[in-house]
Amino acid sequence: MPLPTRFLELRCRKCFWSEVCGPPQMIAWLREAGRIRPGREMEPEILYEVFRAAAAEFRCRKCGATGLAVTTAADETAEWPGVGTCAKCGRPIGKERLEAVPGTTCCAACQKDQEQGQKRPDRDQCPRCGAPLEVRAIPHGNRTRYVLACSANPPCPL
Repeated sequence: MPLPTRFLELRCRKCFWSEVCGPPQMIAWLREAGRIRPGREMEPEILYEVFRAAAAEFRCRKCGATGLAVTTAADETAEWPGVGTCAKCGRPIGKERLEAVPGTTCCAACQKDQEQGQKRPDRDQCPRCGAPLEVRAIPHGNRTRYVLACSANPPCPL
């Protein structure tokens, strides 16, 4: 079963210009920024992450400012309404958990860790030093691998 198409919104922080982008528009923006070679295809989830990571390099079409913000498009429809993601690990919260505990913000595993006093690192922070994680491209032969890496200087080995 194919994944549902996600739409992300690019927004300029200075002039508030915005554009809703589907996968073809994301590929066009990434090609313009030199992040994708012509004729190369990406899996949808990788495309979304690379698009988010490269948004800092994009220029506003209206005022020319660099560094656009990426948000989820307001008109995006979920596969089933009410699906949420865990505030700690970012994974989807199961439909059964949302029905049993309405308004929860954590998945069952993160809730269990919290109740037992175990601390899990946030999903966007390095587990060793706490610096933000960033998506990095690693050339590997004729393929490019994208990994989450520490943004500290020098970076921590994960």
